[in-house]
Order: sequence, then C-alpha cells, then structure tokens
Amino acid sequence: MQIELSKDEYRNLLDLLVIADWVLNVHNEDAEPTNKKYHEVEQKIFSYAGKMGFVDLIEYDIKYNEFFPTADLEEGESRDYLDEYDNNTFWTELVDRLIERDVIKEIGEKKLEKLTIEKRYEKEQPLADKYGTEFEKNGLDNLVLKMDV
Repeated sequence: MQIELSKDEYRNLLDLLVIADWVLNVHNEDAEPTNKKYHEVEQKIFSYAGKMGFVDLIEYDIKYNEFFPTADLEEGESRDYLDEYDNNTFWTELVDRLIERDVIKEIGEKKLEKLTIEKRYEKEQPLADKYGTEFEKNGLDNLVLKMDV
C-alpha cells in the first residue's frame, strides 16, 4: 500500500504524531517509549521530514539513531490542543473522583457497584452540578485538603 500526502497533510500528520506521543508517553519515566510498534511508525513518518521540506521540525540524532521533533514542532499548534486536553481532563477527572468519593461515603462501594446506570446517574448528577458550578465559579480557590502532618 502506498499513501500520498500533500505537504500540508504531512505537516498536519506531524502534529498528530506529537499529540499521540504525548498521550502515550508523557507519564512514562523510562527512556524507552511505552509502545514500540507506534514508535516505529512515528520514526518512519519522521524520516520523510527532509523530503517534505520540514527539516526545521524534525531532527535526526546520530547518538540515538532516531528522529526527534524540534521545539518548533512541539511548541506549535499541537501544544494548544494538548494544553486544552490536559485542562479538560484535569477538571473532568477531579469532578468524577470527588463524586465517586462522596457517593461511596454515602452508600458504600458495594452498593455503588450494584446501582443501575439510571440510579447511579440520579445519585451522581446533583453532585456533578454542584461541583461543576463551584469549580466554574471559583476554580480551586475553595478546595481544601485535610492532611495529617
């Protein structure tokens, strides 16, 4: 199979690869990528950067025998999408975890697991509304952690 890409399509593909790599590897503390099969595809696509006229976005490192995105690529348009994704994920996860905590405190984990989707929604939605309104209005300003220090 052969795929032909315009210069603009190839450029967009580079952004997609930066986004995908972030999602796959941002929390991986190892030097090696977490998923070799995706890394190999990424390397193959990066290898065409010179032919496509994007030497300013992908560089080859002889020491590692690999291609890497430059700061220009990593801090470009894909960064805006990643920042938005991270921000939305943070607020969604925070609210979801607080809701789960509160429902478990109220009825217990066993009862929560047995609830139908409809009953679970009935329990969770008022809390989702409450937390959503609070965080939208005040951000983290009113969030307090009780800690044993």
